[in-house]
Amino acid sequence: MPLAKYIFTLAITLLLIMGGCKERRPKKVKQVVEPPKELVIYCENTMLNMVVDLKYNFEQLYDCNVIIQNDCSKNLMGIINYSAKGDIYIPSSSHSFKSFQDITGYHLTDSLFLGYNHLVYMVKKGNPKGFSGNTGPLKRRGKYAVIIANPETSSLGYETKQFLSKQHAYDKVLESVVSLTSDSKGLVKGLKGDQADVAINWKSNINVNGNAQHIEVIHPQSPYNNAIPMYAAVMSCSSEPKLAKAFLHLASEELSEAALARYGFSKRPSIIF
Repeated sequence: MPLAKYIFTLAITLLLIMGGCKERRPKKVKQVVEPPKELVIYCENTMLNMVVDLKYNFEQLYDCNVIIQNDCSKNLMGIINYSAKGDIYIPSSSHSFKSFQDITGYHLTDSLFLGYNHLVYMVKKGNPKGFSGNTGPLKRRGKYAVIIANPETSSLGYETKQFLSKQHAYDKVLESVVSLTSDSKGLVKGLKGDQADVAINWKSNINVNGNAQHIEVIHPQSPYNNAIPMYAAVMSCSSEPKLAKAFLHLASEELSEAALARYGFSKRPSIIF
């Protein structure tokens, strides 16, 4: 066989062998990385600090992302109705549970008792107007400029109205109200800005945003209960009900009396001042 023909034949044979080897190599399987699961929590503004702390611990334990939506209860339920998604609802009192299904179209399933939220009076640091905590003077028109939350938009507003109504004071106090805020956020702002002398707020709000430097708490001189039960509940539209229940379980384990006290809440209906 001539040398040139031999070299050509050898080259063709090698190419065929190499091609066959390539075909026999197993194809690489592309790994599909699933995104982490998401848990969507709706909470009123007063509950935010507590929920944020629970979020970080939960994300570490369950390798998931916790998304928090915070606002007043009316707006939260409106978002749930519009978005048709979410897993857990945590208002600052359980009042909105009663209207939850009518407004959102969904119902609440598993629930957890968290503790008690406490209604208090707040005044500017030093109590310049000398308010005692007695509701009587608030009924005198012009005695104090008062700021409260709107009962139509937030749990705080509803519970404030109930608290004053039990004392036959709501309509009279309303005559001295300079502003109805959508929720707790605007109350401290109104006091700091000298728009009002007295606000009715959740005690827990003294612990946020450095409020304690500018505001002080006056405890109500009233026989009526100002301790309001707080609950968290799983929503029927939850796409991650098992994860949502796991979050409630973590909350039940971590929210001891001492832990709740850090946020201004309590495990008991009455607290020692």
